[in-house]
Amino acid sequence: MKSFLLALVLCTTGYLAVAQSHGTVSEHEVIKSNILHKDVAYSVYLPFDYITSDRNYPVVYLLHGYTDNQTGWIQFGEVNRYADKAIADGTIPPMIIIMPNADSSWYINSFDGKENY
Repeated sequence: MKSFLLALVLCTTGYLAVAQSHGTVSEHEVIKSNILHKDVAYSVYLPFDYITSDRNYPVVYLLHGYTDNQTGWIQFGEVNRYADKAIADGTIPPMIIIMPNADSSWYINSFDGKENY
């Protein structure tokens, strides 16, 4: 009976450790930008322990390509899957990943001054 209970505890603990190792992704957030004079959409990846921890996290900004938007790194690059694996392997520390939408601005101001970024 003790062996059975020990095996049950170990299996449950192992399951919880695996279940907690996945970060969360929010793909459709919006922030009002006073500089750009518009709302800017963004996606964010938060490491698995973000809600329960009081530590500071490094922040990485991933910029999408010309025809993409803020969901490109999630939908096509699977950044959350790679970040989860790298964090679990100890290759990178737990971090926040921000993916802003720049439409087709190349993340720079337009030459005629009509659109700033």
